[in-house]
Amino acid sequence: MERRILIILFLFVELCYNAQGRKANQSGVHAQYGYIASNDTIKRGSFMAIAGYNHVFGDKGFLGKVEGFYQDTKVGYTDGQVLPYQKYGLNVSAGYSYEGLYPVFLNAYVGAFGAYENVNDGNQKDPKYNAQIPAKVKGFVYGLSGSAEIEVVLARKLSLLVNYTQFYDLKSDFSKSNYAFFGGIKYYIK
Repeated sequence: MERRILIILFLFVELCYNAQGRKANQSGVHAQYGYIASNDTIKRGSFMAIAGYNHVFGDKGFLGKVEGFYQDTKVGYTDGQVLPYQKYGLNVSAGYSYEGLYPVFLNAYVGAFGAYENVNDGNQKDPKYNAQIPAKVKGFVYGLSGSAEIEVVLARKLSLLVNYTQFYDLKSDFSKSNYAFFGGIKYYIK
């Protein structure tokens, strides 16, 4: 038991020693994979992928990121029907980071997104009754996003990311609000 504790402490000290804090104007790339929880519109929790570019503005904790995302899930429709739903788009966010717990950073972001959604594989008729769906089943949508993120520095330029992201669709008739829990990595390139 004592040996395990010593090994864990040694690894923690080694990670902290080799890690570096953020620098002003530092840039990085990140990739995350997440689970979308079920709610009133999204059915049977599904998955989402995000990849993007992030930047540190100055040395006061201000952040920015641009990321592409892909969501593949199912949405509820009338009379208990469940329709396939895909959305892919671009999210732009500004944020702030609390760095006082180094090697752990607490990041928060607020942003906006634009996306293309495809419902029912683009078929305008529902699968159960073959009736016309009154809303557009494919097209561009937009909305707001917000996320709370924990970033753990693992090595010089590599961090582990865990975050909660909320999406508010302002234009979609099928997906009004959903949230996801993500895990991934960030690599600082500059």
